[in-house]
Amino acid sequence: MKYTMGKASWCFITDEHVVKSYSVRNKKSVKPARGSIYDCWLRETTCLDRLRNKLHFPNMIGSDETDHSLAMTSVGDSLFNTWHEHNLSLYHDQVDTIADALEHANIKYFYPGMDPNTKSKDFAKFPLSNFCIEDGILSLIDFEMAAPIDSLAEQRLSDRLSYLYGFYKKEEFRQALHKCLDDPRQSWESELNAKLLDKSKFDELRKGNPREIWDNMTMFTQPPDKVIKEWNKYQKRYGIDDAVDRIQRMKLVELAQRWNGDAQLIDIGCNDGYITKLMAPHVAKATGVEPFVKLKENKKPENVKFYEGTFNDYLKFKQLSCYDIVLSLAVSIQLRDFGGLTEQEIVNGYHSLLAPGGVVVHETQKLQDRPNNQEHTNRMLAAFRTKFTEIDHGQARPSGKREYYHFLKVD
Repeated sequence: MKYTMGKASWCFITDEHVVKSYSVRNKKSVKPARGSIYDCWLRETTCLDRLRNKLHFPNMIGSDETDHSLAMTSVGDSLFNTWHEHNLSLYHDQVDTIADALEHANIKYFYPGMDPNTKSKDFAKFPLSNFCIEDGILSLIDFEMAAPIDSLAEQRLSDRLSYLYGFYKKEEFRQALHKCLDDPRQSWESELNAKLLDKSKFDELRKGNPREIWDNMTMFTQPPDKVIKEWNKYQKRYGIDDAVDRIQRMKLVELAQRWNGDAQLIDIGCNDGYITKLMAPHVAKATGVEPFVKLKENKKPENVKFYEGTFNDYLKFKQLSCYDIVLSLAVSIQLRDFGGLTEQEIVNGYHSLLAPGGVVVHETQKLQDRPNNQEHTNRMLAAFRTKFTEIDHGQARPSGKREYYHFLKVD
């Protein structure tokens, strides 16, 4: 689970869901241009309701006016801290699709440059944090400043927003999106500088790794205790605990029981290590491997160890043929795209980690409307069948046609 704080809200983000609230921070007001907390919530929920089930946007699961919260599907990582990992020039067609969908839904989306007094200097600096990316799909998020036409939300626009939207031009909006992809560094540096409390650090930070910089911006990424308690409440309200649900669907505990508590488990690309830690009571030792997310060594079971590095590096420097269970949960396409491995090389790596009789649990990425992911999955399955026997197969998550497989090592 990840956390991020915005100007008027906070978000908890899991692999499948996002819960966003405008009230838990107890902000009595926001900047006058935004109107009220209620107005921010109303604009967001009205827009997402119009965009329901549309590709390139979060799908709203539920909302609650009493505390100005909403739950929606997760659409991947923010471009703010991952833009340097992607060739964004390949996504211009998707940006046009996004703009087309907004026009069809009669939604105007706020962009820098609407104000004629600032257009010359800010037009190209559309915020990268308003984009997320997952499995090659770009999505637009954050509709709290948008204007859904012919709605109560539009009627309640502040004088300032009404004035700005009077200058809205749909072609300029498209241009702002395209320029963001053409020059992501300019957009990132502008947004980074805006987020920094100590502006003197900007010149040094702008040269660093965006992921590492974001991880260290704890004001935005580390929730206070009060907010964590609220997260527990929202999980129950919206019926979401992704990690527990995935463990049950993929039968991970039942699998571990084959070794009567003595299994050695390794979780490749463990993200924040949540599933690794949840599996710890059921195994003798659990190891999480993760190159991008800064893993916390404190607040974890004694039998959990984290390796902060790549899968490739782990294969070079760590002991092989010692694990009973390898978890490959929606990570293999990253091992291909960022690790430079073929599907067969990934499977060979998993095989080398396992002791005789060991099992790989392989979870696919989203396969629904994802031909690239389906092609990768087909190649992974073909590679697995050169060294493993399939012993189980089912649905890994309730959305996106994600599947799981249990593969038994063939010695």
